[in-house]
Amino acid sequence: MLAVAATVGAVAVHKMTTGKLDHGTVFTQTSGKLTVKPGELFSIEVFAYREAGDNWTMATPAPDPATVQATGDEYVDNFGIKDMPVLGGTGNLGTGGHYYFTFRAQNPGSTTITLHVAYRDELGMTFSGGPQQTKRQFTIDVH
Repeated sequence: MLAVAATVGAVAVHKMTTGKLDHGTVFTQTSGKLTVKPGELFSIEVFAYREAGDNWTMATPAPDPATVQATGDEYVDNFGIKDMPVLGGTGNLGTGGHYYFTFRAQNPGSTTITLHVAYRDELGMTFSGGPQQTKRQFTIDVH
C-alpha cells in the first residue's frame, strides 16, 4: 500500500513538473538561430515568475505558417522538494516556472519567432538575467 501511494505521488509530481503537452525538442537559449527538420516538433522554453505577472506571449508578427505551425503553449510550475512542507520545505510554490511554446516544423525555409513579457516590457523592467530578458527572438531554419 505504501509503495502504491509513493508511485501515485511520484506520478503526480512528474505531471506537475512536465505539463500536458508533448514539447518535442526543447530549446532553452535566450535567442538566436534554431535549426529543425520538416515535421519536427519543438518547443522554446522560457523561465518566468507568473505569480509576479510574467506572462510570456508570442509577439506579432506571427511566424510564417508555411515554415512552422504553432501547436500550443503552456506554463509549468517549478515544483521540488524545497516546496513540500512535509519534507521540511517552505511550502512556497512561488519559485516560478517555465513557459513552453510548441511548434511543428513544416516546409523548408526561415522564419522568426519573437516572445515577450508584456507586463515587464511595458514597465521597463528586466529579469535578473539582463536587460534583454523581456524579449526573446529566434530565427527558425527548417531544412
